[in-house]
Amino acid sequence: MFLWKKSNKIQFLMEELKHTQVPILILDKLWHDIFPEEQKTKQIVKLEKKLNDLIKEQGQLNNDRKGYLKLKKDMMKEILELTSAAYEENDDTAKEKMSKDQQYILEINEKIEQISTQLKVLPEKIQKANNNLLEESVKICYARMSKGREEIKILEERIEQLRSELRFSLDEKTIYEENVEQLYSYLHHLVGAEFIEKLDKEYWG
Repeated sequence: MFLWKKSNKIQFLMEELKHTQVPILILDKLWHDIFPEEQKTKQIVKLEKKLNDLIKEQGQLNNDRKGYLKLKKDMMKEILELTSAAYEENDDTAKEKMSKDQQYILEINEKIEQISTQLKVLPEKIQKANNNLLEESVKICYARMSKGREEIKILEERIEQLRSELRFSLDEKTIYEENVEQLYSYLHHLVGAEFIEKLDKEYWG
């Protein structure tokens, strides 16, 4: 029951996360540091590609729009230049060229309108894709942290065990040192320092 409630709460928070405004993750160096290529899951790669494609599409549409606006400006300038020849000099070639340019401008206007419509909806699509990537990134971060905490707990237990072993070894070492000192002192007392020095040379070199 507790786990079910916890799972529901997490799901609720994840839904709330989807409405959080955050910077574009794939443009964030820290995100790439946390998710290097060799550590990206298939889902992260998929969501990253989706977001990247949308950003590229937005960039391409902006470039296309600029190109069409420049072309429209050039054609309007050309029409103004042809006006005098077309109507004052009654030049049929100029009139035909003006007519074609006007038709091109109508087509360009249609293209610009289509691009503008696409550009209006793209920010929302990008934000949604970014939030989907954010949600997956948060889940993976918590999975990594959970695993890290488990490893920390295991290592803490191991460290405590080693400390206990070290304390025991230090106590044991002290006992041996005291025993050796006691025996050495006794032999000194028993046979004298001069004789012990001779034995030391034979035993210890």
